[in-house]
Amino acid sequence: MQEVTLNTEARDGAGKSVTRKLRAAGRIPAVVYGHGVEKPINVTVDPKETLKALRTAWGQNLVLNLQVGGQTVKAMCREVQRNPISRAIRHIDFVVPNPKKDVTVWVPLNITGKSIGVSTGGKLRQPYREVRVKTTPEKIPSEITVDITALDLNDAIMASNLNLGEGVKVVYDRDFVIAKILAPKGKDAEK
Repeated sequence: MQEVTLNTEARDGAGKSVTRKLRAAGRIPAVVYGHGVEKPINVTVDPKETLKALRTAWGQNLVLNLQVGGQTVKAMCREVQRNPISRAIRHIDFVVPNPKKDVTVWVPLNITGKSIGVSTGGKLRQPYREVRVKTTPEKIPSEITVDITALDLNDAIMASNLNLGEGVKVVYDRDFVIAKILAPKGKDAEK
């Protein structure tokens, strides 16, 4: 996983007037809480540094090295609040995960290859763009690559077929389709 350091500054007070002044000064109000943090710490972060960190391949799943009060804390974004119109970040909740316990996060799927079934007229059906996985914070993948090259008509790859490596597993109640090649119907089937 990529190492990204994000500098924070302590902030005094909370409430609308304080956060408005911070945003006017070009800072994003944030809070840090979680494992090993006795009480929540109010901080501010730089918008440019924060956007750069959130635009990595891991997105919000990235474990950041937050500089808080002269010490480094490993934290993840729990919630990012945005302005509904401009999409500018208004507030961030950083949570410090327990490094020995699993976290559940959404990871994007990357479908690669050209299927045999698609070459013969079938259509790729991909019902999900991301899946929930459970793993320790340092093993979170940036994406899950699924190769569909070997799929023929009516073949499918299920969530239980994904090989994500040791310690990473897909969370599901019932097994579900990741990718399926549908046979052509109607006029397309006659060709």
